[in-house]
Amino acid sequence: MSFRLFVVSVLLVLVGCSGLPPKAVLPKFSVTGIEITGLGLLEQQFDVGLRLTNTNEFDLRVEALEFDLEVNGREFAKGMSHAGMLIPAGSSAEVQVAAITQSKNLLEQFLTLSPEALKQGLPYRIKGRVKIDKIFGWMPFEYQGVVGGEEKKPKGIAI
Repeated sequence: MSFRLFVVSVLLVLVGCSGLPPKAVLPKFSVTGIEITGLGLLEQQFDVGLRLTNTNEFDLRVEALEFDLEVNGREFAKGMSHAGMLIPAGSSAEVQVAAITQSKNLLEQFLTLSPEALKQGLPYRIKGRVKIDKIFGWMPFEYQGVVGGEEKKPKGIAI
């Protein structure tokens, strides 16, 4: 009987020390913009604007993240950040993350993009892994959306 009590006690301590509240979810990721920060012959540097949205009822601290970014269905850039960032409960935060791409990836983007596609916005997919202070280890993520494009002007008459 005492062995069972010991095992149950150890399990309760482990569950209590996990630090991950029940029903916790990872932040949602969206790309807010891409800015060129450096051009080279073989490699280009960018700042990728990311919005991280925390839908939990508690704050999350992002310790690090790494990602691959596809734009218009093609491999585009790889980025990483090890700068800590707090995302308040039920809120979002934006961060600029350094990313790099090879010249061939940038050239393929320019060759396949039409001016009309730029007006509509560029579809993207971001996938990678994130380290949250409340979660042990790295957790994978993947999101997609559209970045950029011209804003639609409202039709009709203003009153």
